[in-house]
Amino acid sequence: MSETVNLSQVQRDHSDFVERVYRMSGQDVRKCYQCGKCSAGCAVHRCEGFDVSPNRVMRMVQLGMEDEVLRTKTIWTCVLCSTCTARCPRDIDIARVMDALRIMSKKKNITEYAKTANIFHQMFMDNIAKWGRMYEFSFIVGYTLKTGYGLSLVDLGPQTLLKGNLAFFPPKTKNRGVIKEIMENIERMEGEK
Repeated sequence: MSETVNLSQVQRDHSDFVERVYRMSGQDVRKCYQCGKCSAGCAVHRCEGFDVSPNRVMRMVQLGMEDEVLRTKTIWTCVLCSTCTARCPRDIDIARVMDALRIMSKKKNITEYAKTANIFHQMFMDNIAKWGRMYEFSFIVGYTLKTGYGLSLVDLGPQTLLKGNLAFFPPKTKNRGVIKEIMENIERMEGEK
């Protein structure tokens, strides 16, 4: 009899977590049937910062694995590009789920991986402000030096440069001053909040 009560409690805990994720993200993760298209299309799924794939994150939410999913690197490494969302045959906005999980993680003070995500965001924005668009070589080198992530990609650098897939010199961007002005306006507006 006690096993039934425990099983019933586990089911309530699962549905409670799923419901909280739904309220925060507006997405019903119960619709996910684990096709894996989100993971197959994810640009950063194979990076060392991802410890579980996007479809596994969805499954962990479905199973009510709250503490486990909030402690994954994946929710912080996700760049919220929404490729997973575009590929989802069930129309689940997975990027919104990832963002909701980040918020939940911060509220529970589970932030061991938030620091590198904040470094990524700040460096990305600084890169855009400085060059007018993404200058990948500078970004990769700077991010690797600041966080240690990406060291496994060091061997790929020379090959990528030689093939022309990664520009060694910064891009020449028209209207760089306009972009810089936009970025300064954003900073000013954020400072006023």
